[in-house]
Amino acid sequence: MDPNLLPVVLRTTLPKKLEKIKYGSYTENDYDYPIHLHLKEHDIRVQEDGSDIIEFLKGKNVLITGATGFLGKLLLEKLLRCCKDIGTIYVVIRTKKGIDPQSRLDDFLNNWVFYKLSQIHPNYKDKVVGISGDFDLDGLGLSDESRDILTGNVNIIYHVAATVRFDEPLKRAVKINIEGSQHMIQLAKECKKLDVFVHVSTAYSNCQEKLIKEEFYAPHIDPYKLMLLTKELPDDILEKITPGLLQSIPNTYAFTKQIAEDLVKREAAELPACIQRPSIVIASAKEPIRSWVDNIYGPVGLIEGAALGLLHIMPGNPNGLVDFVPADFVINNCIAASYKTARERKLGQIPIYNCTSSNSNPLHWKDVCMARKQGEKVGSKLLLKKGYFKFTSCWYWYYIVSFLLHTIPAVTVDFVLERLGKKPLLRKAFGKIDKFINSLVHFTLNEWKFVDKNSQSLWDDLNDRDKANFPFDIKILDWQDYFDTYLVTGREILTKDFLDTLDEGRMLKLKLDIIHYTFVTLLIGLSVYFLANTIFFLIPLLFISITIFYLIP
Repeated sequence: MDPNLLPVVLRTTLPKKLEKIKYGSYTENDYDYPIHLHLKEHDIRVQEDGSDIIEFLKGKNVLITGATGFLGKLLLEKLLRCCKDIGTIYVVIRTKKGIDPQSRLDDFLNNWVFYKLSQIHPNYKDKVVGISGDFDLDGLGLSDESRDILTGNVNIIYHVAATVRFDEPLKRAVKINIEGSQHMIQLAKECKKLDVFVHVSTAYSNCQEKLIKEEFYAPHIDPYKLMLLTKELPDDILEKITPGLLQSIPNTYAFTKQIAEDLVKREAAELPACIQRPSIVIASAKEPIRSWVDNIYGPVGLIEGAALGLLHIMPGNPNGLVDFVPADFVINNCIAASYKTARERKLGQIPIYNCTSSNSNPLHWKDVCMARKQGEKVGSKLLLKKGYFKFTSCWYWYYIVSFLLHTIPAVTVDFVLERLGKKPLLRKAFGKIDKFINSLVHFTLNEWKFVDKNSQSLWDDLNDRDKANFPFDIKILDWQDYFDTYLVTGREILTKDFLDTLDEGRMLKLKLDIIHYTFVTLLIGLSVYFLANTIFFLIPLLFISITIFYLIP
């Protein structure tokens, strides 16, 4: 692969300036501190000797659904990296846009997430076999031949596949998250050599409760009735009755994951099975790259949107608890849970593992701004204006400030672009942001407590080698240190603005800072002038308040 097509963090040869930064010694107050941490090499090789988990994985054939998704990719990468003697790993992959599954698999395995793996195990692709399937189809779209291969060989199933869109139409969410799970359980029952079936859910599957334990909860509706309902009713009727079906659950994702859990309880009771419930999954802490994330969703979109100068305010309780878990911690917890479930093989019991952080290492929504502390030093050539962001629990403030900082700039910029004969950009972008805010606001304004005794017990039961190979003890995580590299990695991996343009990005940031603070100074000056010379003092007072609270980070 052409080194210039790789993010700088993956290159062996760096530009001289970045080479100096990589091997330099910096403190938090130094300007190149976050880049130094981003480029710092981390040994992600796994020591196999003395590992009970790796011994369990040796020779085992694994099936991963959802392998092309964010968590699925990381799970596949970790399994291939941690156990060189693992058997075949089958991934369900569908034809997309006329590209056959094998071509998609070849392209998928060239993803950046596997680059460090390729240096450790150059023949990693030989272990992976693509199986044509589609969760939108009955029976997963598996051919008889593919089904025979899986049922005759698979030892471990990680069912990760799901539609995670909060606004997914109910019919499709049911098809993928519930019916897909049912098909996977049936496939697991047919597997002749099955050691364990792992169903990946979400800690918010029962978010109608404020205290969520590691146990099953009564579903809002019988899963079989819901599946029948979505098959028989037309889409327009389903859309109308969806709010009534969801009741206090905020979206179809959490709702269908709740129902899927009940289905697992009913149909997988006689299997060696477990359920993992991660909370809000964010970028990795270390593996395979520090702060690795490859799609913009949830809080990742929030942080990136604020950093690029698109998002400045959203409803939320800044002092409210938020439950974040780094993606690599989730993967390690999942693998450890599969090992323990297979080892104990308690048929008739399905343990649940809440993979959460707020109980052991609490974080608050306002702490998300920690990413800016070091990340703002990095700049980017993609910046639109100075990044600043705050939560507010006051809806009046939100609407006023959003109108001033989101709507007016969007309309103004697009008006100028249209007059210049160019395509408008910002109104569409802010339309997506509004949609994003609406999907996340239930979680930024509320908080939950999670019981994670099973996960803590799982960690305590691991030997020292496995704790080193598969870390997921959230207590060891320093959140400030974690967030220090969030934006520099996001710049390279998410926006593909590689650090070759570091000087250009920093210069643009400086210009935008000057423009921003010049504007702030003029705004305060004019407001003070009109405050002293007009009876309409409330208007300048409003602008002064907004300036102080929202425009000055």
